[in-house]
Amino acid sequence: MVGIIILNYIAYKETIKCTRSIMETYSGPYRIYIIDNDSKNGSYNKLTKEFASYSNIRIIKNDKNSGYSAGNNIGIKQAIKDDCEYILISNSDIIFHPNSIEEMHKFIGSHENVGIVGPKILNKAGGVEIKSRMFSKTGIREKLFARTKLRAFNYKGIYRNYYGLDKSFDEPIEVYALSGCCFMMSKKIAKLITPLDENTFLYEEEVIIGIRAEKTGFKTYYVPDSVVTHYHAVSSKYIGAFSLIHLVNSEIYYCKSYLKLKSVHILPIYLFRVALYISRCFKDSNYRRNAIVFLKQTQNRLWSKDGLGKVGGG
Repeated sequence: MVGIIILNYIAYKETIKCTRSIMETYSGPYRIYIIDNDSKNGSYNKLTKEFASYSNIRIIKNDKNSGYSAGNNIGIKQAIKDDCEYILISNSDIIFHPNSIEEMHKFIGSHENVGIVGPKILNKAGGVEIKSRMFSKTGIREKLFARTKLRAFNYKGIYRNYYGLDKSFDEPIEVYALSGCCFMMSKKIAKLITPLDENTFLYEEEVIIGIRAEKTGFKTYYVPDSVVTHYHAVSSKYIGAFSLIHLVNSEIYYCKSYLKLKSVHILPIYLFRVALYISRCFKDSNYRRNAIVFLKQTQNRLWSKDGLGKVGGG
């Protein structure tokens, strides 16, 4: 049985569409766990009413908005408890195509050494999301030359190699990590890599999963016969500046805790993020109103020892 976890924050309309797409395209046994991350727009009540007649759909209300990892951990824990052999993590803004879940399930079930699989992800225009798979650990060079606008220079081929832009998007291939918006894992590896690191509120989860998965010995595969459409950033658009604040906070934590970098080594990527924030201030009043919050939070984390803003120096 597949346990399917959908994290909802405010975007209940998208969550309903996502859930309906699962019901319409997957015929195997499954349970859906919709985790409402303390939405303030009545999402929990609307979702409960929408799926009240379905015994295999459970709506769980989180008592606070605890972010991606903590929210998904609630569903993962329940799915393991319910003895689901496979666990599918999905953003609320994902639409599943016919046979997409079957193909992931089939691939991971027929390869004992594979622990995580991910689909071909299309954007809303129908094109392939080329940044949905990563072929190496995300170090500071990848941060700078693949995940900022410096990628335009393709310094030493880092951008191309990191995302495998010269590799086929139509053939199964082993990767280092996959997009966190949609992936399936076996219960075996889930027990080894979860609970997910709750020190990241939003962003960096996928690169952390990659590091944890590598240590298990199980492989991660991109499976293009499975196809989904990602209506990108539907949930994060509701929180405006805080989306970028969380990105920078999580990035600093990742660099300090997983890459063991000092503050001075993180400073170049941080300055890029500051420039990005300032550029958005010119266009969006929400960013202007939260500029002080951005600077205080991110600088506190940057110069802390652990990347969480605790006293100790970097």
